[in-house]
Amino acid sequence: MDMSMRHTLLGLFLLASLFSGNAQVKYLFETPTAILRPTRYQLPIGGSVTLSCSVEGSGNWTILWYSAASFGSKEEPMTEYEGKKAIIVSQRGLYSCRGRSDSGRHTYNSDKAIIKDTLPITAILTIQPNWTRIYMSEAFTVRCEIPGGEGTYWSYDWRPERFTTYYTTNERTFYNVGWEDNGNYQCRGNMGLSLTEWSNVIPVTISFKLQPVLTVSPSWLSPGASVTLSCEIEYPSEGWSFYWYKAIPDLDIKEEAYKYELLPDGSETAQTLYIITGQTHTAAYVCRAQRGRNYYYTYYSKPKFVWSADLYSAASLTVGPVEQRLSFDFVRLTCKGNSTWWRVRKFPENSVPYCSNVWNLGESVCTLYTKASYSDDGVYWCESMSKQFSNAVNITLQDFYSGPLMVIPDDPVKKGTFVSLSCNLRIKKNFPSVAFYHNNKLIQNDSREELNFLAVSKSDEGSYKCQYSGKESPSRYMSVKSAVGPESSSFPVRMKVMNAVAFILVSTETSYYYHFNVN
Repeated sequence: MDMSMRHTLLGLFLLASLFSGNAQVKYLFETPTAILRPTRYQLPIGGSVTLSCSVEGSGNWTILWYSAASFGSKEEPMTEYEGKKAIIVSQRGLYSCRGRSDSGRHTYNSDKAIIKDTLPITAILTIQPNWTRIYMSEAFTVRCEIPGGEGTYWSYDWRPERFTTYYTTNERTFYNVGWEDNGNYQCRGNMGLSLTEWSNVIPVTISFKLQPVLTVSPSWLSPGASVTLSCEIEYPSEGWSFYWYKAIPDLDIKEEAYKYELLPDGSETAQTLYIITGQTHTAAYVCRAQRGRNYYYTYYSKPKFVWSADLYSAASLTVGPVEQRLSFDFVRLTCKGNSTWWRVRKFPENSVPYCSNVWNLGESVCTLYTKASYSDDGVYWCESMSKQFSNAVNITLQDFYSGPLMVIPDDPVKKGTFVSLSCNLRIKKNFPSVAFYHNNKLIQNDSREELNFLAVSKSDEGSYKCQYSGKESPSRYMSVKSAVGPESSSFPVRMKVMNAVAFILVSTETSYYYHFNVN
């Protein structure tokens, strides 16, 4: 067989082997790579690690081992370990391996395994500022110290692991912190192939941005008395300074009711107290706190008010008159003064929408009702677009009477006409049983809420009341007059009896009250 025929047959054989996936062909044309595990390891003091080396694919490979004492130094063969697939090492260094076939062919070298030893030194981690809590948007710095490591070039590893682990400086500063900065912080020193022990753990928890609480004393002004503001905050000794403001009504502010003006000498005070002298009218105040080199500010506190009962010509709140309806009374609050826009305000802020925080052109009127719900109780005052506060009024609304009401015409009825009396149940239950009394004598007891007279007579004149669910209405008097001309009555003066009993307490500094009987 000539040489050209041999080459042709060899080519066909190799091609067929390649398409059939014959590993021997791959072996002939590709150089495998040795695989070394683990690639990184820190030896504990007095400890060791097992390194294992393997070669991809089939074949008989003799494992060769190499080591270097440090980065940049020459690799030396470890002849004593030749042929071993696993070795135990207890010295720091850079280790690698490769395979050698029986024919003298070599694999690619493995990646280097970086084996570091542990120094008998524990790093020390500190944090500045050393505050109990760190709040959103603040900043903090962690610092890693190596005892006895002065004059040595160190790099530093940091935890949590999401951070870049290799740093050449021993400080890390975190600005404008958020939730992602929560974690347990640690560090260690890294010098070539030697590591210190991990430092102490410093837990960092990021808290919501803080809002201080402002208190005022007294709440009601008295002549000549000073007002003390107190700004309360968590851990007040941890580097806080305080800012003090007067709250000013502002028509242009949509989301908040006020804008804030810094009080005299109200900037960066170290004390949590601020004293105001000479205040004579209703006023509102807020505070906030600041700390840290990046000037972190808390939220503003909620406004707190100092109320005055004294009338003020530029802004005044008037109460009344009290008017009556069948089952309740109501009182109107009116704002007046030197302004075109007004709003009625209330503390606490649990009032109905039409009665608070709404600017009105001209007079602002608020209507309060004496019902079973007392959410309208509180201190009321007026605010103007011209930045004025009115006098304040403390109002308590109570409804002591929730029983039925006897409904009778106020004027005398004409003899011989149809008349209908009714019992207003106010709080109605299913299948009511209503009793009607005439001069304390039961005259009707069924589910009807009306007492009808087809042709009322003089004998029907008298006192009426109704009873429902164990509660009895106040008595009312029905007077019957002659159809022609006035007719004398056994009562020379017509009695108007009670529609409702309401109690309205209106107080400023000194409490006084009105007790209304609707006669």
